[in-house]
Amino acid sequence: MESHHSSKQPYRNSHKSSSASAWLSVTASGKYRPFQAQQDSNKNNIFLSDDDSEDSIVFLHEAEDGSAGKTAVSPWKILIADDDSNVHDTTVLALSGVEIHGKPLEFLHAFSAKEAKEVAESNPDTSLILLDVVMETVDAGLKLVNVLRDDLSRKNLRIVLRTGQPGYAKENIMGSYAIDGYATKSKLTRSILINMLNEVLDSGETKDTLPN
Repeated sequence: MESHHSSKQPYRNSHKSSSASAWLSVTASGKYRPFQAQQDSNKNNIFLSDDDSEDSIVFLHEAEDGSAGKTAVSPWKILIADDDSNVHDTTVLALSGVEIHGKPLEFLHAFSAKEAKEVAESNPDTSLILLDVVMETVDAGLKLVNVLRDDLSRKNLRIVLRTGQPGYAKENIMGSYAIDGYATKSKLTRSILINMLNEVLDSGETKDTLPN
């Protein structure tokens, strides 16, 4: 079953409206008249008016969360494909609050190669898949790479293979499969994972990226 997490942290910006004591307005006769700032009873709006003006100017209270005028940033969608639920949990924990190139992370989850294919199909905007090699079979992840690249034509989807089997030679895999990175789980620290994401997500084109 597909599920979502996000590394976005809630953003709040405390805003206090300062009251203005006097404003000047030009009347129809060309004279200046002072405006007095008044705050309505619910303290959300500020009204500027003079004694005999028929119209008043209303300044709407800005949202406390500072969202007014901000453009939402689309997150990187990262699919974690692994049959071990602990890998999902530790990956999300390691990347909690992390931004890559100024964009937050959103996580999708699959626990088999078949499910990963379905999630990738239903989420064409997925940026990267952290793909386990051994799932239903010893080479389920490797077969999925060919399905994603050839059958689904996902040429720009970045694919990083992760394996707990040290017997797989990364040189052979990198040379035989169109992947962007390869890592052994036991050697994949938080800093290496973040560095890898920074490199792999640096370009919309697929490229070879190896962790140190």
